[in-house]
Amino acid sequence: MSHSSLQSARLQLIRQLVYFDEERFHFLDHYFPSDKDKRKGEMFLDEYTQKLEHIIAHFEEDALHSVALIGSRIEMTDEGFDDSFTIVFPHQADPDRNMISFLAPLGFQLLLSAQNDNKAIETPIGNSTVHVRNVQYVNMGEPFQQS
Repeated sequence: MSHSSLQSARLQLIRQLVYFDEERFHFLDHYFPSDKDKRKGEMFLDEYTQKLEHIIAHFEEDALHSVALIGSRIEMTDEGFDDSFTIVFPHQADPDRNMISFLAPLGFQLLLSAQNDNKAIETPIGNSTVHVRNVQYVNMGEPFQQS
């Protein structure tokens, strides 16, 4: 990754951190309306923002690709089938281009996964274990649409 790409990625991570700080209550009310879901959402935000803070504080290319973030491309194997997709904010989701929202069941459960993790995944069509083969931040982590 070039120096300017790294700086752009760092800026996106900072924007994510600011977004989740400033929009926390609105985000939780909108996407996690029940009390039970809200607790799950709060735990997610706490874990995710702590990871962002750590990566930003110790910013280097290896840290950027160490775990799946919003804006990361994941290559995985699911029951013998290879697949890849990018985890994005809901407004960027486009299944035809393999861009899934971090709030979709698969995206949410694979967020913060690392390379070589095996993750038990629950989806509406059943449960499976996926193997995360690779994680690569690809600069798709903008929390809002650019004008």
